[in-house]
Amino acid sequence: MDKCKFHPNKIAHVRCKTCHIPLCDDCKMVTDIGIFCSEDCYVKAKEFQERVKPDAPVKKNPSIIWLIVKLVILVALIALVALALDFLGIYTLPFVDVLKGLIGLG
Repeated sequence: MDKCKFHPNKIAHVRCKTCHIPLCDDCKMVTDIGIFCSEDCYVKAKEFQERVKPDAPVKKNPSIIWLIVKLVILVALIALVALALDFLGIYTLPFVDVLKGLIGLG
């Protein structure tokens, strides 16, 4: 076991998060971000944490082109289902005759 840097007659149970020196229970400074040997080490760690903190994720707005592509795909799928229902004789939607005329099936 390591001995405390400041009390050589005591056993060190932890190490400073910044400088890694061994510390006994009397010397450790417990904070919200870890255990330190001094205020200086705590400040250094806090400053480092602030520098490397990731920025908030940027939410991208979908482009108008992507929205149009999705809309076209949706309309095509609806038309396909309507044509399939008509072809199978299950149900004929009012716009199917117009759709058949547009694609030359009518």
